[in-house]
Amino acid sequence: MTQLTEKQQNQEAQYLFPYHYLDLASDHHKLLWTIEYLDLLGLVKKMISPFNNQKILDVGCGDGRFCYELKKENAKIAGVDFSEKAISFARVFNPEVDFFVQDIKNLNVPMKFDVVILMETLEHFIPSEIPVILSSLSNILKEDGKIIITVPSKNLPLAKKHYQHFTAESLTETLKPYFKIMKISGYGKTGYHKKIFSFLRKIGYFVFPFINRISLAKRFFIILNEYYKKHLSAGKPEACNGLIAVCVKNR
Repeated sequence: MTQLTEKQQNQEAQYLFPYHYLDLASDHHKLLWTIEYLDLLGLVKKMISPFNNQKILDVGCGDGRFCYELKKENAKIAGVDFSEKAISFARVFNPEVDFFVQDIKNLNVPMKFDVVILMETLEHFIPSEIPVILSSLSNILKEDGKIIITVPSKNLPLAKKHYQHFTAESLTETLKPYFKIMKISGYGKTGYHKKIFSFLRKIGYFVFPFINRISLAKRFFIILNEYYKKHLSAGKPEACNGLIAVCVKNR
């Protein structure tokens, strides 16, 4: 594994266990960030489908949760990440998927791909390294392929493990030398619905101890998820906590 920056070490420290799979172990964790995270996975998955034998690479795949979701659709998916620890978890949950431990600034994979996914990854790198990363991704993308990139918006406070957050304009400028953005949208809307959702989620913490005894408690999780999908899932870039860009290679 290459030498990690301080912020990458912060990310690595979170891989004491495969935390992206927590919702599979307990409904309690569905009250945490997994509601937003799983909804984002669903949004990106819709942008790829129909899969039609496309070869897909998840760059910065971490513990492989997105690969896990795509394999349910029999997609041809592979994953790459700098973290040996994260990839070890990914291989346990996805034994039939090819995973690579590599520095994404210098990818060396055995083929070119129809779709490349870069989900919540760019913000973990020093800004001066991003052109090298984008060039590396362009090299492994087929000429008629597409790349889907998600990043946190500047509407969110800068996380300890991140170097930067983005606006639609700054993301466009960052990608422009290598990719043409076909569509840019937002996910995780801000505003009063977000406040209502946060309040409902706090109620959920009190409901959870009764989940196996009160049928209404189980229904609460379903209602919370439905509320998020209806009111917060996707929106205009300037009114959201994250951005999704669908891009093609520059000709």
